[in-house]
Amino acid sequence: MTEISVDEITLAKPILKSDSRLIILLGSPEGIKGVSKSLTSLYGVKKIRKGLYIIDGYSKVHEEILQTHSFISFIKTREIPSTRKTLGDGFSKRVFSVVAFSYQNPTAQQKKYVERLIKKSAGIRLRPGVILFPLLRAKEQRRVLGLEDKQVLIGSKDFNRLIHENGGITVRLSRLRIVNLDGVNSLKSAIEETFSRDLIPLEEKIRSLREMTKDTTVPIAHLKKSYKPLSRRFRELKTKWLTARKLWFYDVEKSLKRTYNMLISTRRAITSEEERREG
Repeated sequence: MTEISVDEITLAKPILKSDSRLIILLGSPEGIKGVSKSLTSLYGVKKIRKGLYIIDGYSKVHEEILQTHSFISFIKTREIPSTRKTLGDGFSKRVFSVVAFSYQNPTAQQKKYVERLIKKSAGIRLRPGVILFPLLRAKEQRRVLGLEDKQVLIGSKDFNRLIHENGGITVRLSRLRIVNLDGVNSLKSAIEETFSRDLIPLEEKIRSLREMTKDTTVPIAHLKKSYKPLSRRFRELKTKWLTARKLWFYDVEKSLKRTYNMLISTRRAITSEEERREG
């Protein structure tokens, strides 16, 4: 599934002050219309893009509007704690970066590029055009993501740069900490959803290829050619999510094993069909 945002970023250089909150509304564009309209009518609310706001002088008035909808609330922080210190606290003390991006009249090539980039990134999709990244200390980033020229996953800085070089309009906000409990729970759901968006399309393609092996009119060469990109995509996905497990505390081993078994079963079916035809 290709997803690229075309909503205009309206705030050129957003600044998060000490009394400000960065608010990300969750849910569909249609679902956030009501709360978005109420928020933007208030003084001090700056819309960065659809579903993403900076609220200066955050107060109970804003809180009352937001309590009717799922959202994640961030404040600016200076310290970047080590992952060892935050391990027992889940996401409550972790520090993040948010990259928001948009395109005007994106081409098919730009859409494909963004799709591939998101799959290679360490980020979690919170809503269309808004990706959340864990912010690590330099040494930890090199250890988890890899050296600059051999990175396993793309971090927020490189993601922001590459989207910009691809013709997108970007905003990156960093050193953010989640301050609402519901936001922590929503992040956990977003992690699961992002993993599913990576895994489900691959499994659907594997099933489709497995069914294709039953069609005797399909050449074996075509089956083998179709299998190779699925195998490659699985290796990429496995590398990403086993690495991301250290960042997002999300265990994907069982699900990956299921997909691997599907892949091996399909490979065996192709081999068996080839032997049957030759026999």
